[in-house]
Amino acid sequence: MSALVLNDVYLHALYETAFSSITDYLPKDTNTLVEIGAGDGISRNFLPKSILTDIEYHPILDAACKSDQMPFKSGSVDALVLKDTLHHLPDVELFLNEANRVLRVGGRIVIFDPYWGILAKFVYRFLHQEPFDQNTNTWSFESKSPWDSNQALSYLLLRRDRARFEREYPFFEIREHKVLVGPSFLISGGVSRRTIVSGRLLRLLLKWEMRQSQRFNFLRFFHIFSLTKTS
Repeated sequence: MSALVLNDVYLHALYETAFSSITDYLPKDTNTLVEIGAGDGISRNFLPKSILTDIEYHPILDAACKSDQMPFKSGSVDALVLKDTLHHLPDVELFLNEANRVLRVGGRIVIFDPYWGILAKFVYRFLHQEPFDQNTNTWSFESKSPWDSNQALSYLLLRRDRARFEREYPFFEIREHKVLVGPSFLISGGVSRRTIVSGRLLRLLLKWEMRQSQRFNFLRFFHIFSLTKTS
């Protein structure tokens, strides 16, 4: 997938936008940076000093491990990055507990994941291959493959079940930072279903979208939020 993204004008701009925005919200004194769900390591092009991990082995990765069984000492990690990964975690509670273990006080989880705006919710529910289940009574789901997911997970954590989240994880300070990427993502077809629309045209549209105010959020597809360990 790395070659596809890096050689496509729009997809490269999309990933550059995502990782640049993620970088904006890392702790200023970040030295040990770990990416969860790094796949084939495309983020090495955008976060060159990060430690890349995924549940499945790939030669470019630094470690193959589960998100709830990380090979790091307690309190040794400054930041964890999850780009399009959170909604693939079948038991997010196990991950949050493990993240609390490996992060130092002041360390942070920075997450880029599907948003729940009007357009995004429609697309994710009816046009996307991955489910968006906002009515489930649990944060977990059965997983037989790393690609299994619930794209509504961040909605469940930050909106529907926010009170429960804050009650059960009081050591994490939640901050919602930015909603980004609009209709250019839909028109492009995404990574797996690229359309014939010009990548250069889509890149221009992406740049225009990023300049729009919060009033444009109902047309956006992704958001960035963070969880900072306070104690």
